[in-house]
Amino acid sequence: MPQPPRPPRIAEIHGLRGLALALVVVFHLFGNGRVSGGVDVFLALTGFLVTRSLVRRVASSELRLADHYGRTFLRLSAPTLVVLAGTAVLMVTVMSRSMWSSTLREIAASAAYVLNWEMIRSQLAYGAAGPSASPLQHFWSLAVQGQFLLVWPVVVLVVWRVARARLRLMLALVVAVATVASFVFAWRLGIADQQVAYFHTGARFWELGAGSLLALGLDRLRPPGAVRPVLAWAGLLLVASSGFVLDGAALFPGPWALWPVGGALLVVIGSGSAARWGPQRLLSVRPLRFVADISFPLYLWHWPLLVAWLSWTYATRTTLLAAVLVLSASVVLAWLTHRFVEVPITRFGPSFAGMGRLVTIPIVLALVAGTTMAGATAVARQDAAARAAAVAAAEKYAGCIGAAAMDPATDGCEGPDRLLDGSLGYQAPDGSGCWSNKERPVRFEVCTLGPARGYTRRLLAIGDSHNHQLVPAYREIAERRGWRIDVASRAGCHWNARDRVGTPRATVELCRQWKSRLATYLAEERGIDAYVVIHSSQVSVEAVGEETPGEALSRGLAEAWASRPDPSVPVIAIRDSPIFEGSTTRFARVVQPCIDDAGLAAGSTCERDRDRVVRDDGSAGAVRLTPNAHRVDLTDYFCEADTCSPVVGNLQVYQDGFHISPLYAATLAPYLGDRIATILR
Repeated sequence: MPQPPRPPRIAEIHGLRGLALALVVVFHLFGNGRVSGGVDVFLALTGFLVTRSLVRRVASSELRLADHYGRTFLRLSAPTLVVLAGTAVLMVTVMSRSMWSSTLREIAASAAYVLNWEMIRSQLAYGAAGPSASPLQHFWSLAVQGQFLLVWPVVVLVVWRVARARLRLMLALVVAVATVASFVFAWRLGIADQQVAYFHTGARFWELGAGSLLALGLDRLRPPGAVRPVLAWAGLLLVASSGFVLDGAALFPGPWALWPVGGALLVVIGSGSAARWGPQRLLSVRPLRFVADISFPLYLWHWPLLVAWLSWTYATRTTLLAAVLVLSASVVLAWLTHRFVEVPITRFGPSFAGMGRLVTIPIVLALVAGTTMAGATAVARQDAAARAAAVAAAEKYAGCIGAAAMDPATDGCEGPDRLLDGSLGYQAPDGSGCWSNKERPVRFEVCTLGPARGYTRRLLAIGDSHNHQLVPAYREIAERRGWRIDVASRAGCHWNARDRVGTPRATVELCRQWKSRLATYLAEERGIDAYVVIHSSQVSVEAVGEETPGEALSRGLAEAWASRPDPSVPVIAIRDSPIFEGSTTRFARVVQPCIDDAGLAAGSTCERDRDRVVRDDGSAGAVRLTPNAHRVDLTDYFCEADTCSPVVGNLQVYQDGFHISPLYAATLAPYLGDRIATILR
């Protein structure tokens, strides 16, 4: 049987890989969560190159599965394990202790090539880099590729066994059906749950399938030589512009992902032209070739280094200097990994091949995954023990700590002899059900605290994260008084008729969607005795005419409250808690060290002027403008007459400077409950 000719190398692909990787890194450093489309390009090229190679080797009877799997996963796993080890070191040295358990689970999932499913399980959304971002979230694409590389050789072999001489035709039919099915699935799942669709292997397969189809039909699709440069330039423009034009985090892998995927395929279709004005010269410049050479380890290294830098500096975004430092370190580590790991493993001789290599790699990966999962379990147990100790201490000294210390009736009450970490106390299983955050499309989440039936009052608490921070207080009020309190919160969004300013357009649109669903919910629900509202005093909304920011906020609130279906149902506005520090970075750098150093003395050592931290949230003006609206001001349970402290009653008040700690929120329950009960009499 004659050997099929080896297909010619497509030089443009190497430069395209370099461009795609450069876009990924640049957008991660400066894109604030925007997606470049580079990963979609990688998936399409993976489908193209893998299918092209497999078909040739199967047709010539050269494919040996044991050797193929061993070689493929050694090439992937060796640099992956190096980066996972480096990430573990970064985790221990610079990342918050609260991230250890989740990071260890993600290391295990990455070693097993199932990180995308771990992201779905843990309900993580693809987002911008930050101190609390997952250092391994970018491994989701490696997981998708690994699953494809595991299954695809078997699929090609099975089709070959059935079709033999008609391998290309039959495989094209199989790939076409699977690709169309995946495309439709991605479209529908994106509408239902974009967060899941982004990571789902089934939703991502069509990008790999599109590249596979091109590999099977490239010879038939080749246009005349004069047309190829036009197609290649058009494809290159689509790839380069994708991240600037499209919000990939919200749109991919739905139909809009055809933009970068189609662009990559056009570059391949238009490759091989002899015309000097084609993009082949641009794609072969030395910088792009260098980036392409180290593309895989550079992709692996840059994100954990970026997250580690932000964790170490407590920054929320990268400055130009920080970006240069992170990029430089990433390039150096990527080159070292390429030079001393990637290249040497391709030179392993017959002594480490076939079944020996195939058996060794899964054993090593299983050991890494098992060890890190055991570590994650141990860390989780330690965290659970710390939370239990904090809760036990809070229960022992209930009525004496936190807000109770500001109550004159508790004078002489015995408190603990140490400072309690209030952030450890609350992990409610129903907390996430009250919360709408990064999911797309927006879901209007409502959870019920207290009795679902037989309650004496029913309240609906509405607001942003400052509403969500009060869930411990709401829960205790509901359970003690026999009330039903439904809670609906949206990150960065509250019940206001005006749009927020100073936030990305996409965030404003998502907030509009949430408020629209809120309006529908209010119109349909009956039997609500009061609407409890609160929002962050750091927000601003659109002003009309000569309105001041405070007037705009108050009028926007009043306009929203006036839309409630039954005006006889009161609105109870809770004044926002004092903003001790509006920057998480400054809180971590300045306030937290002051608390740690001063201990119980932090109540006086770290205090600030009351006028500096207590802000106008617009609620007072809105209450004046709205009939049957009331205001609850709990500021005196945070502050003295002239000063406010980050520690009150032996309890740390804040988690990050502008969100109060869960245990402190729980100590507000008696006082908040009394105020609401008085209004409802």
